[in-house]
Amino acid sequence: MLAQLRLFDPNAPQLGSSVIRCLVCSRRRLRLMASLGRAVTTVAMLALIARSGGGLPDVAAQQGPASVMVADVILQNVAPRQSFVGTAMATRRVVVGSAVDGRVLEFPVKRGEAVVAGQTLAELRTATIEIEIAGARAELQLRMAELEELRNGARPEELQLAQAGVEAAEALREYSLAKLARAETLMTGGTGISQDEFEQTRAESLRALAVLSEATSQFDLVRAGPRQERIAQAAARVAVQEQEIAGLEDRLDKYTVKAPFDGFVVTEMTEAGAWLQQGMAVAEIIAIDPIEIEVYVPESNIAHVRVGRPVIVQADAWPDRPFPGEVVRIVPLADERARTFPVRVRIPNPMEDGHHEILPGMLAHVELPTGPSREMLMVHKDALQLGGEQTAVLKIVDGKAVSVPVTIGPSLDSWTAVTPLGDATLTAGEAVIARGNERLRSGQPVNVTGKIQANPPGE
Repeated sequence: MLAQLRLFDPNAPQLGSSVIRCLVCSRRRLRLMASLGRAVTTVAMLALIARSGGGLPDVAAQQGPASVMVADVILQNVAPRQSFVGTAMATRRVVVGSAVDGRVLEFPVKRGEAVVAGQTLAELRTATIEIEIAGARAELQLRMAELEELRNGARPEELQLAQAGVEAAEALREYSLAKLARAETLMTGGTGISQDEFEQTRAESLRALAVLSEATSQFDLVRAGPRQERIAQAAARVAVQEQEIAGLEDRLDKYTVKAPFDGFVVTEMTEAGAWLQQGMAVAEIIAIDPIEIEVYVPESNIAHVRVGRPVIVQADAWPDRPFPGEVVRIVPLADERARTFPVRVRIPNPMEDGHHEILPGMLAHVELPTGPSREMLMVHKDALQLGGEQTAVLKIVDGKAVSVPVTIGPSLDSWTAVTPLGDATLTAGEAVIARGNERLRSGQPVNVTGKIQANPPGE
């Protein structure tokens, strides 16, 4: 041990003498030996440091350049954005009621069940209305028969009868004319007939002429058939009866309460055996595909929100899944106390694996623009170093990583807007390190192994 001490300290013999004197006590001996061991180790380390030039070896330098992947800086029109908290709401929500009075025979749906447009929600008793429809249809048959009779005109037998009446009237007319001629001859000769007899004969002749005229007119009427006005009246009566039946059938259809659109039953408002009056509620139905998110935007930001603009919705129930949506409505009436305007964002919400992802009442966050857009530098989100006192990105200069302190702006998809601080510079087209930058230091050599191919925001 003394020999080892002499290698590093010329006074080691004196130290050794004092140590030997203290070895009388065994416990002191052990403590002293431990202290001497640490001293020897320290002296040896100091000698090694002296031989290396006074500094610690550079471990990173010994490992060579770090392998990294880069992504280009891009220039993009970006508007400042803010996340607004909203609530998922059904696109359509309706309370379906009964259009007629009646007793419920069947109520086949249950709360939470999916329904399609036209599906039966409730079936009412229809015996009374069916009896009325049967009577109306019988009346329609009667009126249609009357119309058909008029359209068909006179039967052949009726024509023959009218013709016979004309012929009889003509025979009577001829007989009366012959009798009148004889009476005129006798009257002129002054023998065999009085004036009264002559006048009676002439009256009979005139009467026979009138009978002939009547028979001829009757024959003409029978042959011509009914007037078109009568046919039109009969046709109108048929049409009225058809509308009567249509109205009854429409009422019959209303005895079956149907779903107006595809959706879900959320409230049952009747049951089998209940009596419904016209207008009473049967069930409440909502439609959730697509679904809408309602957020409230302050009046200072509402001017930058536009209908038709695509947005990203993040639901708390699905934290790792963004939902693309579109602004479909801006209600032009602010809440007078909060000075906020309701904005509706619609997102597709198809059924997947037997259920819809977004349900009414869920909490959601919608990113909306809050200011005018302007050109800004944007980097891939993986290029940001967020762990230090100042956010930074690493660009490559002469094969070495150079730190560029930045402030963060709005984000779009996988890109984030940045602004260099101080004298640092960053331009579009420059490459920044996006992979392998976790433990890099400014000035450290790097080896680029590839480039991240990412679509610009909005594509």
